[in-house]
Amino acid sequence: MEPASIRYKNPGAMWGSALAIKWGAQKKAVTLNDGKGQGNNIAVFPTYVAGICAQLDLWRTSKNYRNKRLADAIAIWSGHNNVESYIKFVLARVPGMTRDTIMNDEFWRSAKGVAFLKAQAWHEAGKRYPAPDADWIEAQRRVFSGVPTKATVKKAAVSLVSGTASGTVAGTQSGLSLPVAFAIGLAVALAIFLVWKFKPKKAEHDTPHPDAVAPVNVEGASV
Repeated sequence: MEPASIRYKNPGAMWGSALAIKWGAQKKAVTLNDGKGQGNNIAVFPTYVAGICAQLDLWRTSKNYRNKRLADAIAIWSGHNNVESYIKFVLARVPGMTRDTIMNDEFWRSAKGVAFLKAQAWHEAGKRYPAPDADWIEAQRRVFSGVPTKATVKKAAVSLVSGTASGTVAGTQSGLSLPVAFAIGLAVALAIFLVWKFKPKKAEHDTPHPDAVAPVNVEGASV
């Protein structure tokens, strides 16, 4: 049987979380029967691209990893277990990366960022991750272009329709003609949507990675 990170299209072996759901993961994560008795779970994604998007988004937005040195970020990710072997594994697979490489947006937009994600996925699965090269590039593009998920599109559509309907009803009740009331309602709904779209969002709460509870060996955990 393939490792869980491959079966569930979750290259980072992420736990279930709001961030995972944001990128299309099922709301209910799968509990891992890994024999450790620690309640470890893993998020389930519909595609490799979705899983890679979540993997990248976590690394670039979490306070635990954002703008940190590779060595420091890996120490946190691994729960300070087998840190040196994990770093060595990554450096052997990401040309030009060093222990002091800063993992900021410039890094994540680069080829090194993609290479790191592939190396991490390899480590977590214990074998080369099967997602095709095109999926890693597409995920990088989506994360940095702000392409919405289906859930985001649905939320925006509901908001727009609801706002338009409410504005139209209010307008007609005020004695305006239906076309004028509809136009006003649409404008109000659009304004509400734009405020929702560009309002700064609260940072996602971090969900502990399984490595923080259960250490992995140099070849990566396979559960």
